[in-house]
Amino acid sequence: MGKSKVDSMRPGRLQLRSDNRKVKDFYIGASDNNNNNNNENDVKLRRHLDGEYPTLLPPNMELFNNQVAGHMQDGINLGMIKGKNRVYKPITKESCGRREIGFYEDITNSKDPILQELKQYVPKYYGTEVLTVDGKDVNYIVLDDVTRDFKEPCVMDIKIGRRTYDPLASYEKIIKEDQKYHETKRDLGFCIPGFQVFRIANGRISKYGKDYGKKLNKDTVEDAFKIFLNANSGVSRTLIMQLLTSLWRIQNWARKQRQLRIYSSSLLLVYDARRLRQNLNNQQQPNQPPPTNELPQQPTLKRVNSLNRPLSVAFPDKSGPSRNTFSGLLTKDGPILGAPASPTRIKQFSPLPDRKTAPPSLKRMHSFQNNYDKDLQCMKTDYVDILDQLVNTRTNQTWATVKMIDFAHVFPAENCEPDRNFLEGVENLVKIFEAFLIETDPNLNGISWNVNGSSGMR
Repeated sequence: MGKSKVDSMRPGRLQLRSDNRKVKDFYIGASDNNNNNNNENDVKLRRHLDGEYPTLLPPNMELFNNQVAGHMQDGINLGMIKGKNRVYKPITKESCGRREIGFYEDITNSKDPILQELKQYVPKYYGTEVLTVDGKDVNYIVLDDVTRDFKEPCVMDIKIGRRTYDPLASYEKIIKEDQKYHETKRDLGFCIPGFQVFRIANGRISKYGKDYGKKLNKDTVEDAFKIFLNANSGVSRTLIMQLLTSLWRIQNWARKQRQLRIYSSSLLLVYDARRLRQNLNNQQQPNQPPPTNELPQQPTLKRVNSLNRPLSVAFPDKSGPSRNTFSGLLTKDGPILGAPASPTRIKQFSPLPDRKTAPPSLKRMHSFQNNYDKDLQCMKTDYVDILDQLVNTRTNQTWATVKMIDFAHVFPAENCEPDRNFLEGVENLVKIFEAFLIETDPNLNGISWNVNGSSGMR
């Protein structure tokens, strides 16, 4: 920045101006007449203009450090900022900003039941606001900060869809998008641009960006999820249940909706590592026998050769361990289970146990011929009751959730078909987390699962 852009300097205040723009005032410290402060501010300005000093933000605003994907604040690109439990997403392209604002306003004001339901799955919208950042007026979309109540927020951005360009994309844009995250988008219908995780062992944060995500494929994506889920000694069943309840709701909505085509949107997975640490500590009391209602130690995930059919599962009840046992015989459809003492049937949920009771376990009630998707249907239907058991007793809040974000490339549907590009990505993500859920069932010791939902004997 030359002399033409810096009009005057007074202690603690700068007047910045770009060509043909009105002068804007910024405060970068205490406003006094001390020469030392004046020199210090001069140094700060030069370092900022050289890209070495943090962005000059409005009062009571700070950079949103929990942003894990998209354009970050780097002196060239504008990133997200936060203040008063709200996050501010900059509008960097007018056409994209207009579409995203239109999307939020449509679902806010719509009487359509499908769009009204969608409001539950996106961050709350507070309109737009113009803020002055680095001497420029920037229009921001104002949203609820979904990490605000989390002490150690673990955040993963999962971009949904094999196709991540919209109908207006240029040929160059199409080629560029097709080349990014090619393997996971092709095989799974989603990709992972970035995530951060607080390690429950030491509380330190680790961040994984787009370079890591671009190296993932259908075989290694499980490793990324295990890192994110702090699964060094096994995946937490309580954590998986909370994330799955949100995923099931979004999946159910995506199966019904016919109004929208959603491109380059993401699912944001968020949980609190501090609450996970507390949960695991409560389940594993050293030098003390575990309470009778406490979950057994979680099995370690292991990738194995799959059998022909997935193991079916049954549903939570309080009747004790499953009486179905492995008969020792294998068929092409998988192992044969011994007959139960009572007639086999799909059990409905028992009345809710006391809040101190451990999360429900899956109980085997069927042979391998049954599709576990059907067996999980009852659990999905009653997810509200299951989630209620996982709620913290004191705060009455869950500590893990999933939200849909990024709607700059949403278009009206041209037919009455489902949005298969979006739906297939969500379906594959749900299957991975359902496999984790089954893996953590204490009644399934000896059976390990891969991310495709197939099983093998250990």
